[in-house]
Amino acid sequence: MLYRFRETQAIELGLKKPKEKRPYLASEVKSLPEAEKWRQQVIRDVARGSLTETQIRDINDEINKYLREKGHWENQIKKLGGPDYRKIGPKMLDHEGKELPNNRGYK
Repeated sequence: MLYRFRETQAIELGLKKPKEKRPYLASEVKSLPEAEKWRQQVIRDVARGSLTETQIRDINDEINKYLREKGHWENQIKKLGGPDYRKIGPKMLDHEGKELPNNRGYK
């Protein structure tokens, strides 16, 4: 209770920024820096879960949801005049290190 009070007090005094909620639709964001910020947050959310192989299998749908959302942010960033992360981003590789011909869809 005291923590929430102190946090509210810090926000009111301007010592701390209030937490922003990520927009549901990437197309709602019209500024390139803001779209970049939300893309980075999605990447952090995905990276935060250092999990075992079994746990990764269990939450595969959630990871795919984040990857789809990241794709929406990348499309919006490109539409706003930013870089095309799909062209400069990492490629999906098979066990031999060859790029997969079609890396879209369920992973």
